[in-house]
Amino acid sequence: MLPEDNILFNGVDQCDRHRMITCFKPEIKHYKTGSVICSCDETNDRIGIIISGKAIMVRYDINGNRTIIETLEEQGVFGTLFTFNVSCRNTVEIISETECDIMFIRRSEITKRCENACACHTTVVENLLNLMSEKAITLNERIEVLSQRTISDKLISCLQIIEEKNHTEKSSRLPFSITALSDYLCVNRSALQREIKKLQENGELEISKGKFRLCGHNKHTV
Repeated sequence: MLPEDNILFNGVDQCDRHRMITCFKPEIKHYKTGSVICSCDETNDRIGIIISGKAIMVRYDINGNRTIIETLEEQGVFGTLFTFNVSCRNTVEIISETECDIMFIRRSEITKRCENACACHTTVVENLLNLMSEKAITLNERIEVLSQRTISDKLISCLQIIEEKNHTEKSSRLPFSITALSDYLCVNRSALQREIKKLQENGELEISKGKFRLCGHNKHTV
C-alpha cells in the first residue's frame, strides 16, 4: 500500500495525492526491529505514516516504568499531535516491533495554506482533524480499561473493546504478546498470566495462536 493511500488523503483523487506527497517534502526511513523511531515531544513537528511493518507507542514515567499506549500497524499515523501528553515528566516514544518503513511529513507542511487554496489541501486538513478525534476516542477506551478495579476486569474490558471492533469475526486477533499486554494494562506479567489461566479454566476465555474469544457472561458484564 502506497503512503498516499493513507486515511490522511481520503477524498483526494489519485493525481492530487501524488502531487501533494511531493509538495509535502516527505522523508522515508527504514528501521530495524526494536529501534526507537522517534520521541514525541513538543519540539517534534513531524507526523509519521507507517508504510510497512508494526510499531508501538510507549510511555515512560519519571521512574522509568513502561506503559504501551497504542499499537500502530501499516498505514497507522503517529506524532506529537496525537499523543495528548501534557506532562514533561513523561517520555513518549514510537518503537518498531518489526522492521518498519516510515514516511515523515512536517505538520507545518500540511497545515500551511498553499497559494492556490486548493480544495484537496482543505480535505487533508479535515482528515487530520478526524484522525485527532479518533485518537481521542482511543484514549477514552484506554481510560475505560485502566479504570477497572481488578486485573481480570482490566483484561476483559480490553478484550471486549477489541472484539467490538471485529464483530464480524468468530475470534479476534490479540494485538499484543503477554508481556506487551501487561505493559498495556499496567499490571504485573505473572499476575496477568494467572488471571488468563483462571479465565481459561473457567471456560470464560479461549486463546489460541494469537487469537482469542470471550465466552459466556463476560461478554457483557464489564
